[in-house]
Amino acid sequence: MFRMEKITFLAFIVYFASLSLSFTAQAQIKSWEGIFQTPLATAQKNFATPPAEFASHVIWGWDGNVDLKVIRADLDTFYNRGFRAIIIEAGNNMPSEYLSDDWFKRVATAVQEAKKRGMKVWIIDEGKFPSGFAGGKFSRERPDLRMQALVVCDTLYIAAETSLNNHAVESYVISAVAINDAGQPNRTVEITDHQINFNAGEHDWQILLVRSDFRSPSVASVNRSGMSRERYSLSDYLNPVAIRQFIDWTHEQYKKYLGKELGTTVLGFRGDESAITQTSIYAPWTPAIADIFKQKKGYDPAPYLASLVARPSPHYYFLKTPPDPFPAPMYVPLRTEQEKRFMADYWDVWSELFAVNFFKQEADWCAANGVAFITHLDNEHNMPVLARTGGSLFRNLSKIQIPGVDAIWNQIWPGRVNDFPKLASSVAHVYGKPRSFSETFAAYDSVPTIPQAKYIVDYQIVRGINYFEFMFWPAGSTRPNWMKAPGMNALNAHTNRATYLMAQGVPGARIAMYYPTSTLWMGNYTGFPHILSITASLLQHQYDFDYVNDDAFIEGTLSVGQGYLKNSSGQKYHTLIIPSADVISESAWEKIEEFAQRGGKVLFWGKKPDMLVGKSFMNPIPFPVDFVQCLAEPSGLWTQTVEAAMPAPEMRIQQPPRPRRPQVNGELPPATPTDFIRYTRRILPDADVYFLFNEGEQACTFTAEFDKAGEVKAWNSVTGDITDVPFKVANNKVTVNFEMAAWESRIITIHNRE
Repeated sequence: MFRMEKITFLAFIVYFASLSLSFTAQAQIKSWEGIFQTPLATAQKNFATPPAEFASHVIWGWDGNVDLKVIRADLDTFYNRGFRAIIIEAGNNMPSEYLSDDWFKRVATAVQEAKKRGMKVWIIDEGKFPSGFAGGKFSRERPDLRMQALVVCDTLYIAAETSLNNHAVESYVISAVAINDAGQPNRTVEITDHQINFNAGEHDWQILLVRSDFRSPSVASVNRSGMSRERYSLSDYLNPVAIRQFIDWTHEQYKKYLGKELGTTVLGFRGDESAITQTSIYAPWTPAIADIFKQKKGYDPAPYLASLVARPSPHYYFLKTPPDPFPAPMYVPLRTEQEKRFMADYWDVWSELFAVNFFKQEADWCAANGVAFITHLDNEHNMPVLARTGGSLFRNLSKIQIPGVDAIWNQIWPGRVNDFPKLASSVAHVYGKPRSFSETFAAYDSVPTIPQAKYIVDYQIVRGINYFEFMFWPAGSTRPNWMKAPGMNALNAHTNRATYLMAQGVPGARIAMYYPTSTLWMGNYTGFPHILSITASLLQHQYDFDYVNDDAFIEGTLSVGQGYLKNSSGQKYHTLIIPSADVISESAWEKIEEFAQRGGKVLFWGKKPDMLVGKSFMNPIPFPVDFVQCLAEPSGLWTQTVEAAMPAPEMRIQQPPRPRRPQVNGELPPATPTDFIRYTRRILPDADVYFLFNEGEQACTFTAEFDKAGEVKAWNSVTGDITDVPFKVANNKVTVNFEMAAWESRIITIHNRE
């Protein structure tokens, strides 16, 4: 159990002494490159003092005059609290301009001071957030490369039984659509030679004329007064020239000033909350997108573009947790079926531009310079909003070295269910990335105690996160800070050891869940609460899993073997769950059919898809109704059908007998203590590593059976001790007895039998 009083003074002396010796002796490690096939003996050797390259870090906000005295004092403070890495964030009221010569020189000074202490450095790639406005440089110096959008520029009102004949419109009008308030579907209005013709019929109509213009959400920028957001514009994320300019103003300058420390002491850059727009009244645009769309989809988008802004989809902003029940939309968009399909086509195109031109371009620069790119998106906890503003979480995060999430607003807190960290860890697992990241504790309403902070960390580790950023430490601050508590050293020791170990080997989950991003693109958000529900149900029944996406099937990231899907980490999924969805790509379905034919289990849990799509959503084919090599549970509840679809469990709780929790009228019976036991697994060449967490409020005694035989050891992530654990072996499976206090976590390894 995590008890500060049990950590001896001698243990801390040994821990910090080992830090000072280890950083000079260890070779440079890229903790984000490839899956680490680490033998158990190597993990044991590194466990007490993991390499600093694996250490989590603290955000160091440079508010005010951060001179050499402040730099040295703050770095000593961080080191004495167990931090072995920091990340620099530009702050307010600095004596010099962000991205000025003096800024870069001060960063270089801090890097040298960190190096003297054996600490590693990361740098936030922007002057606050979202990433991509270069501290206002696009607005000031390259306004031609600012973010653009489709906007309504004029409205024509047409009364019933009247018409427009050869009505002239401005040359900059791209598209037009007719809408009304009488419940009629939208009507596409063609523009020919800058003229439109329209017959109203028996209803009144409004014709919205749409053009492109520069539009950007407001940004939180440094060098501002107060806490208001500035009207600086983001760059055009869809334009590779704009993002190359962003890199030239930022990354290339750091390279110039940091020299050989880039890639050694400085490990990389972190982005923050990049999104095309944070409102629902615009649609993304870049000058080249119409031609790119024609090439990819085979038809002209112009007649349909106006429909993207005619009836904006409902949004649920600033939700700290997804509500239960999920609220009904403010109003239902009256898009036609054709418009919905066009919207999915358009979202497919611009999200690919976003992923490649922004995320991949920055990640490629980092890879070429020996560093990593970390980022998280906006609204990971609310995927309908993220699909609107970010396109595809999986597509974006697959392009970078370390995918992440943002745990803010007490979203993760004792007693609260929020499983979205699995999104980032799933991307890492599927695409062969050893690390997944969480920016944690930002904008928390309640200041956490150290035990609460550990709960928040462990809640995410057991969902696959193995890299943390702790918020927030203002430079030179004498203000109260939760990280100044006496237990911070032990929390850092625990975090660094646990995340190091859980970054080794191959991820172990045997279940994949298809994430229906394209259904969200078509404007159907009704399946989102269902995904949240079955996610929680799987974890409650001690079945770990990863989300997978269409792209992973289409691009070959997921390959089919005899009874399994194999990802880029070498992980094998034996069951594929398809939750409620409208559409699946033809290429993905071909792989799924092959998977089922070769012995894999497919479970439709909820509504089956209606259609399959290929190049364009405009030309779907019906979903095959004669596919019999699957199981189906339309209710969304945990039933015997669901149970039958599960693979052999990695870990199964034996005692006390675990009820299957039958549902009556959709209601669950009272939870038992073992319902709150969670686990995650990594597979080393010669051992399995399990991280177990009791996220409930009650102590729990149980016996767990593990699908492996071998010697069992307990790894104490606070002290660094490794000890033997009593166990039994039967039928080539190990059983272990556990007594776990509320909020307690355990790490065990099962070493292969000789």
